[in-house]
Amino acid sequence: MSSMKKSYLIRLIIATCGFLFPHLAFSSLNDWGFLGENSRGSIDLSSRVSSNLDTQEYSFLHVFGIDIHKVFSSDTSDIGTLILQPYIVKLNNVNNPNFIFDDGNDTKLTWRIANFNYTALNQGKFNIRLGHFEVPFGLEYQIDTNGTLHQLTAAQRGIKTDWGFSFNGIMPRFEYEIALTRGSGVDFSRRDNPHLFSGRIGTLSNKNIVTGLSWLTGEILAANGVVEQTKVGIDASYYYYQWQLMAESSIGKMVGNNTMNGFVELLWRNARENLSIYTQVGYQRAEIDHEVSSQRDSTSYWTTGVQWLSEDGFDISAQYKQKLKQAENVNIAPSLSLQLRYRM
Repeated sequence: MSSMKKSYLIRLIIATCGFLFPHLAFSSLNDWGFLGENSRGSIDLSSRVSSNLDTQEYSFLHVFGIDIHKVFSSDTSDIGTLILQPYIVKLNNVNNPNFIFDDGNDTKLTWRIANFNYTALNQGKFNIRLGHFEVPFGLEYQIDTNGTLHQLTAAQRGIKTDWGFSFNGIMPRFEYEIALTRGSGVDFSRRDNPHLFSGRIGTLSNKNIVTGLSWLTGEILAANGVVEQTKVGIDASYYYYQWQLMAESSIGKMVGNNTMNGFVELLWRNARENLSIYTQVGYQRAEIDHEVSSQRDSTSYWTTGVQWLSEDGFDISAQYKQKLKQAENVNIAPSLSLQLRYRM
């Protein structure tokens, strides 16, 4: 795409977002030269529609974001990497939205990722990250699923990203990240004093077989206060030509009750890596202690999805989710979701 066409397209996208979000101001970005060397930026625009197949109700999610990535360097080495991803999220008719939204028709400016990773201490073996980043736990930590229909296991923990700091690095035979974070998720909040200690140690992610050990413990902020949670998990990924098999299992306690979670995904990707099809099965079990006895309740579901990427930056995806079994206090309605996304 020529620079002139790109400039016109950026202006058109910003003008469109100004129409969708009239109370917010946007400035025109002709290019990303103001970021300096070793930097790149993208505009990210997506719309998603989801249908509850039981009630025939529809919900919509519109997102506009800017993705900035910059590496700071000296004359001899890299100093650190800055990632800034401010995103405006607009909900329409969404049931049970995240508690950061006032209701299912709210509009909010959020930070998807916003952190600086200082890498100049020991050639990438010991780095310090500060800001908003993905909680280091399990499969979700390894694969970038931000902004996609394709999600992994973050919903089992109730938190995907958080504010805080971490120590991380890549050693000759393993990778690690150990984090101390606020425990409030998308927004930084001191309400009810949440906190979270988490980490993952795994084999090198560029191998055909990748394994990891993860943990988290603390109190995570939710709509009605903090939820005490402790988990230990293992994950494994196997890559064979165009196939990818991933699994995760964890045990722990949530509000004093024993819990167990399991997840398996099989994914196929074509040779051009622009088409992928996946199938998932998830399982959650809680053992609730009563005064006289304990009760076990479990929930399971399966998901299948497809994603197609064009050379021009378009991303078209669809996903279907259905319950296998659900606990008394859990409602998993069969749902079909479609998303159109454009990154430039």
